[in-house]
Amino acid sequence: MGNNNKALISIFILIIFTLNGTIINSESFSKELVKGIETTGGSTIILDEYTATWCQVCAEIDPEIKDLALMHNERVALIALHPADGVDDLGNYASSKRINQLFNNSPSIQAPTFLLDGKMAMEGANEINMLNSKIMQTQSKKSNFTEIYFSAKRINNSIHFEMHLDSELTGSANIMITENEVVSNNHIGELNKFDNVLIEMISIDLMNKTIISGNNEWDFITNQSENKTIILATHNIKGNVNFENFGFLATHEIQNENITSVLGAVKIVQGDLSKEENILYISIFIMIFSLGVFAALGKINSDPKNEENE
Repeated sequence: MGNNNKALISIFILIIFTLNGTIINSESFSKELVKGIETTGGSTIILDEYTATWCQVCAEIDPEIKDLALMHNERVALIALHPADGVDDLGNYASSKRINQLFNNSPSIQAPTFLLDGKMAMEGANEINMLNSKIMQTQSKKSNFTEIYFSAKRINNSIHFEMHLDSELTGSANIMITENEVVSNNHIGELNKFDNVLIEMISIDLMNKTIISGNNEWDFITNQSENKTIILATHNIKGNVNFENFGFLATHEIQNENITSVLGAVKIVQGDLSKEENILYISIFIMIFSLGVFAALGKINSDPKNEENE
């Protein structure tokens, strides 16, 4: 088999693995989480949205933002950050830490505000097409990103994470948990349930192997193996929760002059696989067609030699 065919098969395998590794059917997410879900990559774009349950503009554009993130599927992970301001009842420790990190403790942030991989993308309710354009621009610059292996597994009432990174990396390794259908009792607009809400986060300094942020529900250890830094983290869930509403993200980030940059990210989330399956079928068709073309070209190129040998 020629090098071109091998390259196509490698791409084909990568497409299948990626599509099945990050988005899991909602109906089977809980079962798969008990077995353990894993993925590899790094090119996922982190879309942080500073929002609030009391924000009228946010209530109006949130459906469009969710549709935009869904349209990009594997390319984008949406994280909703709610302020712990005493008014928004979805504000929590994790969101507060993330907001302070991204906005450098700024006392005044307009809701909504959007960041792509830590960089300001859009403030206020501008045209959604503008945000989509910036997502595409960010994606076009993703030629170099941190490779990440990430897995999540539920054991009783705790979630065990494993994250592999290059051992020479600096900055921080972050594991985040988001939740869908979080109920708010203090909201503006018709809907009282909010999606992609950041509810838990642990951040670990890769140089010192020490915790930067994370509450008492987190435990972690770090190991070195084959030039990799391996992070094993456990989050203990309190109370009764619906695991099907959870999503998990892992990122590699650095801070330079108090500006955060996301250098690599992956996600494991629940979702409707119908669209992903359509993409997969199209990819399979393209691969089979391409392999057929290359095989035909190979045969054509070999015919003259066969004739000469005869």
